Amino acid sequence: MTRQSGQPFDPSEDAVLQGMAEHWRQVWNDAPVQALARVEDAAKQLIGITAALQALYVAIFAFSNLRVQIAMTRWFLPAWLLSLLFFTPLCCWLISLYFATRVFLPRIRPDLNMNEVSVGAWQKVKDAYGRTVEEKLRWLQLSHRWLIASFVLVLFAIVLLVLLPTPPL
Repeated sequence: MTRQSGQPFDPSEDAVLQGMAEHWRQVWNDAPVQALARVEDAAKQLIGITAALQALYVAIFAFSNLRVQIAMTRWFLPAWLLSLLFFTPLCCWLISLYFATRVFLPRIRPDLNMNEVSVGAWQKVKDAYGRTVEEKLRWLQLSHRWLIASFVLVLFAIVLLVLLPTPPL
């Protein structure tokens, strides 16, 4: 049987609609808190990746003969500048690490009173969560951009390493 326009729902249909509305209302209420947790989890991952890359890169330099190769090179660039080019990815990783850790720095929100009991207080808290998520997401995106830039510089360093003459044994 088809329902006519304007005809009320039967009790089972009404219960389903109420259940769906309550579910999506709960999702809407939980979204800012969950978004904040996801951004912070992504920042933790970026911190871990960046720290591991730094350790690996420094270990490669410590156990390689790159300093000898650079010293032997007679290019139009001085040896100290070539050495500096190999250390630029480390600088990018440090900047990326700085921005990723900014996600976790607590910030006082003077415009938000958690003890307020007015009718619109919940909306102020929800808006504050939204602004916090946006701010933390900006820090995370900056961290990610610096990480990507470091990959480009590592690729450049690898190409430069291939072009350097091999040291005598």
